[in-house]
Amino acid sequence: MGATDKELVRAKGDPAPQYFNPLTNRYEVITGRDGANMFVQMGTIAAESWQGSANETKVFPSNRYGFSIVNDGNSDVSFTINGNTRVVKKYESYSALFRPFVAVAIVTTSAYRAEVLE
Repeated sequence: MGATDKELVRAKGDPAPQYFNPLTNRYEVITGRDGANMFVQMGTIAAESWQGSANETKVFPSNRYGFSIVNDGNSDVSFTINGNTRVVKKYESYSALFRPFVAVAIVTTSAYRAEVLE
């Protein structure tokens, strides 16, 4: 079922400021600070980080939107997200937002540190 067949949240008989939450499958009252709506930009919340020095494919339990990697070694590190491959040269870093993804493939023999963002 989608948002079109769910009841709106009402306060004193009138619809309250709200949004449809697909995770709970219902409308929820918008909450924020000092009466303002809360807004969280996708790709700005740290989800997890790891380090390595070998080829690896990380699969995540839900969509991720941001990725950053630091090449700590002497050879290139490449990674692929959504079919797009980027190369990070030795001692360089890379950080960007992407369309939603659930996996990143890293190809390297160089030490690296990586992080994904929700």
